[in-house]
Amino acid sequence: MPSKLDPHIATIEGWLAAQPQLTALAIVGRLSEKYPEEFGTRQHSIVQRLLRALRRKAAEQLVAQEALGAATTAAPWPGVVDGSGYVGPDPPTAPLVEQAGKATWRGRSIDIGSSSAMAPSG
Repeated sequence: MPSKLDPHIATIEGWLAAQPQLTALAIVGRLSEKYPEEFGTRQHSIVQRLLRALRRKAAEQLVAQEALGAATTAAPWPGVVDGSGYVGPDPPTAPLVEQAGKATWRGRSIDIGSSSAMAPSG
């Protein structure tokens, strides 16, 4: 069903572009000045609904533009892919048995290169 406001939407959008803070009452006041036989305080609620819809549409467009802009300008970060934030050297990937070497614990040298050093046999 067509609205009484349909022929005036472009005018209202122009007013909002120039003054985004305009209220529904201010818009009704302007419309009633221009078209006193069509508009008065009784049209306040339909102007409120239109204003809410126009602002929602503008906000959705702004969010879509921001998301599109962020997606097209964002460069991938070098380095980490898993999101952990770890930027040190790659951890060793060989099994412990193959990582021969000596470790020091409480001033003593311990052979960590064999499985016999891990657990007592027997």
